[in-house]
Amino acid sequence: MAAVVLAGCGGTTSGGVSSSASNYAGKTLQLGAVISLNGPGAVYGLQQKNGLNLAVDEINGSGGVNGAKIALDIEDDGSQQQQGAQVFQTEIQAKQVYGIIGPTLSNTAIAAHPVANNLKTPVIAPSNTGNGIVGQCPYRCDYIFRDSLGEATAIPANVKTAAGRYHPRTAVLFYANDDKFSTDGSKIFQQAFADNGITVPGGGVLQFSKTEASFKEYVTTALSKNADIWAISSLGGIPAKLMIEARAQGYKGPFLGGNGFNAYQVSQQAGDAGKGAESGSAYFVGTDNPTNKAFVSAYKARFKDPQGNPQPPDQIAAQAYTAVKVFAAAAKNARLTFADVAGDRTRLKDALAGVSIESPLGPFSFSGQRDVHQTVYVVAMDGKGGFSLVNTYPVK
Repeated sequence: MAAVVLAGCGGTTSGGVSSSASNYAGKTLQLGAVISLNGPGAVYGLQQKNGLNLAVDEINGSGGVNGAKIALDIEDDGSQQQQGAQVFQTEIQAKQVYGIIGPTLSNTAIAAHPVANNLKTPVIAPSNTGNGIVGQCPYRCDYIFRDSLGEATAIPANVKTAAGRYHPRTAVLFYANDDKFSTDGSKIFQQAFADNGITVPGGGVLQFSKTEASFKEYVTTALSKNADIWAISSLGGIPAKLMIEARAQGYKGPFLGGNGFNAYQVSQQAGDAGKGAESGSAYFVGTDNPTNKAFVSAYKARFKDPQGNPQPPDQIAAQAYTAVKVFAAAAKNARLTFADVAGDRTRLKDALAGVSIESPLGPFSFSGQRDVHQTVYVVAMDGKGGFSLVNTYPVK
């Protein structure tokens, strides 16, 4: 457990409880973070934990905001829907959190987010990029916010960039058919290919289970299509396995992916086989703005790789870090009472809609659909476990 200091502005709440800087001093605002520290999502969960803890400690170290302390309880959802929903319920009902960051995977979010929304507890989704997470959801989601770039935005930008660079005429697509993130991404890829005049040949959409161990036959089938470009919509270690097998069988063309590519562990696993693999991203480590430079410096000073070298932050870490900062900014202006948890949850939710801050992701605010409103970066794996910048689409 870690603590962050937050505070609010002066004023009086609609319930008649005074809410001034002095009311925040000495109070504790409990937040929860539910992330994947085990299971397929664990390749992202550790970076999220790092980003969360760094943001917490920075706010504490600066003296907080008007003296109110946030306790951040980080729990594991095991990359499982049922476990995620149960932990969300425990955080809200037993631990009385005011808000939650999480979960890691979109597949878990569709079970966990309805729990939070039904209990009127605000959530910031730090890495849930599938469709229907915010805005138009298959359930009520007016308490759900997202600071992660949706695939519906990231993939079209990626395909547009690739079409301009490689001028492909045909493509094949791999995706896990038992994972929400992957299936949503496959639909978005197919539409983006059509929008850019790229044809997927018959049999060129290759489905598999997220538990698949070997991709040899899938790659052999893909090679038989003689496509110009290959796209992968999947999570965890699967993209790296596919790229390594493809290079072993002689594929020399480009790879395109979704947000599942955007973690250093995935880039490291792919190694030289992944060099040049492109994805749309919410973040680029080399962005030259003061907020990001300070974040990168602090992250590298604190976190090391297994060899003891400074570890730069990836998109997953940056989004988790930003989620804490966003909750902090909202709490500052929410006129919290610290006497009415249910009411304060709604006050915090209402304040989130108006947040506008500088972040490692760039200038940050939410759209009217509670989605992230920010620049899109198209990045490529560099073959050494990192990423290089390919293209940028400024926020509109």
